[in-house]
Amino acid sequence: MTSAVLAQGSRIWAEEIPSRRAVVMGMARTGRAAAAALARRGAKVVATDMNEPTGLAEELPPGVALELGGHSEETFRGCDLLVVSPGIPATNPFIAAALEGGAEVITEIELASRLTSAPIAAVTGTNGKTTTTAMLSGILYEAGIKAPAGGNIGRPMTEMVEEEGDQADIFVCEVSSFQLEWSPTLRPRVAVMTNITPDHLDRHSDLGEYAALKARLFSNQGPEDAKVVNGDDPLTARYLGWGIQQAFSFSRKAAHRQGAWAEKGEIYILMGGEPERVCAVDDLSVPGVHNLENFLAACAAARFLGVGVEDMVRLARKFEGLPHRMEIVSRSGGVTWINDSKGTNVGATTMSLMSVEGGVLLIAGGTDKGGDLSPLLGPMRERVRKLFLIGEAADRFAAFFESAVPVEHSGTLGEAVRRAAVEVRTGETVLLSPACSSFDQFRDFEHRGDVFREFAKAVSGEVES
Repeated sequence: MTSAVLAQGSRIWAEEIPSRRAVVMGMARTGRAAAAALARRGAKVVATDMNEPTGLAEELPPGVALELGGHSEETFRGCDLLVVSPGIPATNPFIAAALEGGAEVITEIELASRLTSAPIAAVTGTNGKTTTTAMLSGILYEAGIKAPAGGNIGRPMTEMVEEEGDQADIFVCEVSSFQLEWSPTLRPRVAVMTNITPDHLDRHSDLGEYAALKARLFSNQGPEDAKVVNGDDPLTARYLGWGIQQAFSFSRKAAHRQGAWAEKGEIYILMGGEPERVCAVDDLSVPGVHNLENFLAACAAARFLGVGVEDMVRLARKFEGLPHRMEIVSRSGGVTWINDSKGTNVGATTMSLMSVEGGVLLIAGGTDKGGDLSPLLGPMRERVRKLFLIGEAADRFAAFFESAVPVEHSGTLGEAVRRAAVEVRTGETVLLSPACSSFDQFRDFEHRGDVFREFAKAVSGEVES
């Protein structure tokens, strides 16, 4: 499908919104943004949620009907448009009811893409997509390009489209596999896939289905568009030869024909012509092999969009990283405390351990996703002096790792921090990188990271007065 056909279809679709009977399912941030956008454009909107969020009526435009504390099958069968929260699986029976009634089912990301004529730069993958999104947006702003960032990164894309309007030159959007389940016409100008490692396999039947959902980001691109994929990851590299769009790669291990790479401590980029040096790897203000990969991906995408290397260098030297992603929360008494609460799967924690020198006291555990733990064995043996386990996953993690590293059952995060503070030595690092989700003890990974930050500052004597 060509971009011209997609653009024309989106314009016609948007003009028909006042005749729509829309249901928005799930009243988290994306659902609220979608309901508000549709209502302001004249649609008859029902906002529904299994819970009863407080203050919802005051946040939404007048005329939005609320069905809270449960869903009505009649409501779903009577709509012609259903916007689904990314937290709701495709197998949900109310989605089936809407489809049986003839409704079109889309996500909030898909809705936003139909409400704007601005191009979209989209980033997906298992790990690193939030940081890559922030880096790409930052590089574009360095070049004078207005490129607000949002999507799965936290700010709903529909909200950005509503608030930024024609002021944005391009929208930079993080996209999850869940958001791609019902996004049939999403067409990014440039699409980035950071990596694929086992995650969310409680939602997807296997790794192949998970990867295929991520690859939907490429499916509507044309010859004038581009994709950027991780050339070091076999599950992403296989998409280099797939499709009619332009294809670029990034690598921290080897030079590639077209794209960005690191070689002998230097970063290079090539898109036709001769390779250009961007900067030294050490110029990156945030450490770690994962941040190097994120920066390479962002550079390749930005170069395709016409940005020069000088803008990439400026971003490299000033980018401070994001909370809960290898965030240094304290350095005191020769001990470094790092909050990597966003390390919610084995792949993320593996990369985080590879980014820290030896002498690590690792705090891990939480809600077990049931993934293969073997990729962690090597980094655990090489870098971890002791493993402190918390949450529901503790027993399985202990059984798997006790032959590789000393293990202690701490139970709670507070107890793990207290015990690590007793045992840590000068020059070592206490790293929270759970390799699990947080929902057994916390609201989300941000809550878990905030709690860790407070505990770490308290035991290290850096509590702010």
